[in-house]
Amino acid sequence: MIVTRRWLEEFIDLDGISTEEIINTLNRIGQEVEGYKKIEVPQKVVIGEVIECHKHPDADKLNVCKVNVGDEELQIVCGASNVAAGQRVPVAKIGAVLPGDFKIKKAKLRGVESFGMICAAREIGLPDFHEGILVMDDSLGELKIGEYAGKYLNDEVIELGVTANRGDCFSIYGIARELSAGLNRDLKSLEFECEELQEGIGRIVKVEKNEAKHSSHLIRAFEGKINSKLKIDYRLALVELEAKSEFDKFIKYAMHATGVLLVGGNVGSIELDDEDGVDVFKCYGKYYVGIRNEINVEESGKYIVNANYIDPKYVSEIVFLKNLKTDDYFFRASRGSEPNLRFGVDYLLNELDLPVFSGDIDLSIDMKEKIINVDIYELNSIIGENIDEKKIVEILKKLGFSIEAITETSVKVKVPLFRSDIENIQDIAEEVLRIYGIDEIPSKPLHFVEADRTNEVLENIDFLNELKLKAVANGFYEVLHFVFDDKERLQKYGFETVEDNLDLLNPIVKELDTLRSTILLQLLEDIARNKANGYKRIYLFSSGSVYDKQRNEKQSIAFVVNGQSDYENPVNHGKPAKVDFKFIVDKLSQIFGDIKLLPNDSHPIAHPYQNAKILKDGKVIGVVAKLHPKVAKDFEIDDTYFAEIELDKLEKVKKEAKDIIKFPKVTRDLSLVVSKDMSYKDVADIINSLNIEELKEFYPFDIFDLGENNSLSIRFVLQKEDSTLQEKEINDIMEKILSVLEAKGIKLR
Repeated sequence: MIVTRRWLEEFIDLDGISTEEIINTLNRIGQEVEGYKKIEVPQKVVIGEVIECHKHPDADKLNVCKVNVGDEELQIVCGASNVAAGQRVPVAKIGAVLPGDFKIKKAKLRGVESFGMICAAREIGLPDFHEGILVMDDSLGELKIGEYAGKYLNDEVIELGVTANRGDCFSIYGIARELSAGLNRDLKSLEFECEELQEGIGRIVKVEKNEAKHSSHLIRAFEGKINSKLKIDYRLALVELEAKSEFDKFIKYAMHATGVLLVGGNVGSIELDDEDGVDVFKCYGKYYVGIRNEINVEESGKYIVNANYIDPKYVSEIVFLKNLKTDDYFFRASRGSEPNLRFGVDYLLNELDLPVFSGDIDLSIDMKEKIINVDIYELNSIIGENIDEKKIVEILKKLGFSIEAITETSVKVKVPLFRSDIENIQDIAEEVLRIYGIDEIPSKPLHFVEADRTNEVLENIDFLNELKLKAVANGFYEVLHFVFDDKERLQKYGFETVEDNLDLLNPIVKELDTLRSTILLQLLEDIARNKANGYKRIYLFSSGSVYDKQRNEKQSIAFVVNGQSDYENPVNHGKPAKVDFKFIVDKLSQIFGDIKLLPNDSHPIAHPYQNAKILKDGKVIGVVAKLHPKVAKDFEIDDTYFAEIELDKLEKVKKEAKDIIKFPKVTRDLSLVVSKDMSYKDVADIINSLNIEELKEFYPFDIFDLGENNSLSIRFVLQKEDSTLQEKEINDIMEKILSVLEAKGIKLR
């Protein structure tokens, strides 16, 4: 986006504000300045009037002119083909230095003396926007003969890198509105005047339909010859805009100035319609589709101008869906144009200065503005500074926002249609902050509080995923199954099944005619399938829902191991041992941590002598066992070990790091004579009942048969947290343990 200082001054008073301050303000409020250029006419270039002009006596392409420069009349020889008497032109007097270090001196051309130079635009440092010499008019101010030409032509050009979401800033007026907020200066109140004809617009313009659903239109008509203006040509050149015709110049100029989308055409029949979801504006067979301007204007003397606005979100969507060709018009429409259509039309008609047919054709649709309820405390929390409510309101008003209601704690803000990028309080906070100034916010340590959004479902998922990762790390492969199973098979092996009145009404197939009460039978099928495929080492697990006879759901995880306990390698000479009961218990310990085993009464498919309950944190959480040989035979598999654990019974304890005890551990062993009727659990319960603080752990490491009794060797690990254990303390602890065991009939071997 390119603006000029003098064009900006049409909309905002910049007296006393340097261009450097304007640039700094634009950068500060988020409108990044990417380029700057000062247009300055050389000194001693003045406004002159060509009084006489006749051919050079000795050169067909030269003219001898008498030029009034205010304080004198100069004879100047000029080679421009467009020079003529009565013109007001820039004249470089003797002593002027033009761009390229070209010095103006008294000269004699083909025998005729010349005392200056009538200049073209490029010769005095302006853009090259016309042929021949520059012919001046009063559009840049009332010309005074002899006045320094820079008074009318000097300007400063600022190029801005406006972001795509800020369609409101693709106009001189939009940037002026930004400066109004940044400099805390009011926009000028503009008044437009034009001669109005008695004949109404309805007599010359006929609207055949009005079925446009997504765009608003305001149509006015005027008549007369459209003449060029220096101001229009010059400023379009400064902002690098090109036009096809004189009318198109005025259209481009007014669009760049106001941001309102404008289309020009000849008067006559107009059709507004909705074709296949696209708003269409037709005039003389040519068309305009909310985003396209393909109307050819003929020099008929009577013209229309159609100011329009279309929802930027809609136009972007429709272009994508219908693969429409895009142009600069689409660029403006899709980023949000100025919705004040009358402002754009009045500005254009004022510049044209031609008679206007009375009345207009207003085909506007109702477009509701967004309303955002802004909590002042939340807004200031986002910004990081307690900005006064009055200051917030002042900034928003300067930016074109309306204030619907104000309370002690909140402000109801109406978002203008030209700010389609504003959606929520965060966007409002950004607007306030960039105008208030981020440099005004004192530095503070970052204080970030994240709300705890975890819930039981997420905790269960995380917990299960952690168990799965541990299982995979221990060589298991996960298997996925349906929650359905074969009811007849479940009953055959003695598992509980869902009561008939609660069972599936319309099963997929007979083999999946009920909800499963165990995962194990499905895993045994997987073992058989993998064995048949030649695998010798099969470790599988699966998790999911199981159901009791009342159809109550619970979560379970099951493991099965079969075949070799290791891969074939040189260490085991290619003959790894078979998996056994200890193997699966060790794997479960690595997955679930510290577990204990208790005798289990029975299980539908377990071996009667290798079957145990799994105890963790004092609760029975599941079962581990060897598969019953008869069941293994049914599935055509050999020795298999399984475990099934209820996930709901596992405690999801948050892990906390503890300080490492600095003092050394001490180990002591006791070899005991224990009756064969007494289990190790009974011995462990006796030792645990002593609650010895220094006893960190103990475990059996040897056992052998003494005939009527067993020899049981136990290792004890002792440690104090605040000091090193002394020998006397160690002996006292061991004596205490031994005396209690002896009282229970357990003797030292």
